[in-house]
Amino acid sequence: MEDVTMSFRVKKDIYNQMKLHDEINWSAVIRKAVIEKMKHKENKINEEVAREVLDSIRKIRESKVFDKGKNSTELIREWRDKRR
Repeated sequence: MEDVTMSFRVKKDIYNQMKLHDEINWSAVIRKAVIEKMKHKENKINEEVAREVLDSIRKIRESKVFDKGKNSTELIREWRDKRR
């Protein structure tokens, strides 16, 4: 994996506060924050896709295009009878 170097700006007072805590690996903190943000963003996208899929499923169910207005018991019986 190839690493790249990035830079960012912070206000002077924040920088001074960070300097007081040399025991903290600020690069690692920032790296972890970026990774978490990306995971959150990916999860949000996955949630949106899942909602769209559920909406599509709901519309298909409401259209009754596959069940022809029958309840689940009648459909199961029909499919079992077709297998014989």
